[in-house]
Amino acid sequence: MRSLFLSLLLLLRGVYLDDFHQLLGEMSSHYANLDSAIADRKLDLPALRKKAEAAIRDSYSDSQARSAIEAFLGAFGDGHVGIDWKPLPSSPGPGARRPLCERFGYKTMVPGGIDFARLPEYHAIQDDDAKDFPGGILKLGDRSVGVLRIRLFSAEIHPELCAIAAKSVVCDDDCEHHLQLAVDDLATAALERRAESLRKAGASAIVVDLTGNGGGTNWVEPAARVLTPIPLKSPRLGFIRHPHWVKQLRERLEDVEHDHVESAATTLREAIRFAETPCDRSGVWNDPPEAVKCTFVNHDLLFAGGLVPYATRDVPVSVFLPNQYKFHEGANRLPLIVLVDSRTGSAAELFTAMMQDNHAATIVGVPTAGAGCGHTNGGVWATLENSGARVSLPDCARFRADGTNEVVGVTPDVLVPWGPRDSAYQRAVKALSAIRSASRASSGSPF
Repeated sequence: MRSLFLSLLLLLRGVYLDDFHQLLGEMSSHYANLDSAIADRKLDLPALRKKAEAAIRDSYSDSQARSAIEAFLGAFGDGHVGIDWKPLPSSPGPGARRPLCERFGYKTMVPGGIDFARLPEYHAIQDDDAKDFPGGILKLGDRSVGVLRIRLFSAEIHPELCAIAAKSVVCDDDCEHHLQLAVDDLATAALERRAESLRKAGASAIVVDLTGNGGGTNWVEPAARVLTPIPLKSPRLGFIRHPHWVKQLRERLEDVEHDHVESAATTLREAIRFAETPCDRSGVWNDPPEAVKCTFVNHDLLFAGGLVPYATRDVPVSVFLPNQYKFHEGANRLPLIVLVDSRTGSAAELFTAMMQDNHAATIVGVPTAGAGCGHTNGGVWATLENSGARVSLPDCARFRADGTNEVVGVTPDVLVPWGPRDSAYQRAVKALSAIRSASRASSGSPF
């Protein structure tokens, strides 16, 4: 009996060790922030590997072995790195057809954010757009600021707008994409109207509440450009050497060649050559780590907004991706304060970093989640052969104006002393105090 137990135990440990070594290979081949883990976080990758292997060899159950792998991934402090041990759900059968928006996952999201309604200085502004972008007026003595809540930079949290868009969208093979763009454009129009309604209600500045905003889609770019008259330069986008990027770069090349933009085509051909050339990173796990003789991530050719950091509305979408949306740049001309916390991540960090790097807003709160860029065109996902676990690893990285990787998080200009046990009221009071400080520190502002 004891012999059988030991055999099963050794088998279990072997299964998870094999999965862990596969994970190391996956990270070596398509983890875009591997260099940042070494350079910015100063992680000792060989030591991390050995610690995880030892924990797996000492494990007595699935849960212990899985915890060892989770702890290993957690050490990278990357909001887009994770593992899901549950198998993917099966696709629903044909059955009764559900409404279009429901099939694509559109559903209402609770407002969240800082509950300024607990303060006597605040009153909500209700209009037809309040359901999509809740907010109101916050009194600062004899002046007022408008509060505008963006829960997520995603069309999928606007089911009512989806119902409107679905009436005019033709559902072909790219139905989901066309529907999303239509909903995004409706959301942009609602955002523009909402900012204007706050101005008319007496706001001399806008506070954009991104606390708890975990990210979203490329709609973040037009949303940011609507809220400031300052031309926002997109950050540089790092991409990896991988077939996933070769495919999408070739698709972009076809688009710019169709639009006859030769300078953009030249850039893309160079990017394709980079993505096609392998780079062996496996030596980073060795003790001592082997010197890497190639650059794994290229951040010299692309931008988050496309092939240029900024462009006017007449530039083709193939060159400047935000132009696929309908928006009025600088629709809001009031000064901006952006409110963030430790759960502000991904696309919301792009919004925050762009505002800070372009000196378009004062950032208030605590350092953001540190998720940065995540997955492009569906991403590169890995399934571990033995356990069937699905691993999430970002395939892109965004680089700030000073060259730092956005995955390290965004540090606010004005810090808020929020504590983990603060009540909703305490969080609102501290946010109010920080907004006052931000207003006093903003020379030339209307506060």
